[in-house]
Amino acid sequence: MAGLSTYNIAFKGLALGTHEFDYQINKKFFDHFDGGIAEDGNITAKVVLEKQSSLMVLWFHVSGTVKIQCDRCLDLYDQPVSSDNKVFIKYGESKFEEGDDVIWVSTNDHLVNVAQMLYDFIILAIPIRQVHPNDKDGNSLCNPEMLKKLKKMAYNPKKSEKKPDSRWDDLKKLLGNE
Repeated sequence: MAGLSTYNIAFKGLALGTHEFDYQINKKFFDHFDGGIAEDGNITAKVVLEKQSSLMVLWFHVSGTVKIQCDRCLDLYDQPVSSDNKVFIKYGESKFEEGDDVIWVSTNDHLVNVAQMLYDFIILAIPIRQVHPNDKDGNSLCNPEMLKKLKKMAYNPKKSEKKPDSRWDDLKKLLGNE
C-alpha cells in the first residue's frame, strides 16, 4: 500500500501530548481497497493522537458521504456517514490479544499507518440497509423505472391463491380441523 503513505503517522519523534492529523478521503483512497461497499466518497477525517509514556490513544472522527449502491433500485447514491472511534496503541515485543480496539507495536517501530483503520470505520458507519433516502414529501428517490418493475414482480397473495388440494380433506377431518 505504497500509495497510502500519506496516512502514516510517525510517532517516534512526537512530544508527549495531543497531536491532530486531518485527511480528505476521496475516490483515490477507496481505490486502494478492493471489493468494498463504497468505491467513492467525500469524507473529512480527523485523527487525534494522544501520546503518553506507555501507550498512545488514537481518536478517529470521520464524516461526509460515500457513494454506494441502493439495495432496492441498484442506482448509486450518496450515503451520509459519521463515526467516532478510539484505538489504543501499546508498545511490546510480543503481541497480546486484548480486543478489537488495541494495536500492539514493537518498541523499534517508529510509525503507524491509519489508512486501514479509517477505511474500516467508514465502512462500519454505513447502515446495513442501503436505500435512497426519501425526499421532503416522503417520496422515494429510487429509480422510478426499477420501482415499477419491482412492483410488477412482487408477490401478490390474491393472484397466487389456489384452491386447496381435495386429497387432504379426509386427513383434515381426522385432525378435527373441519
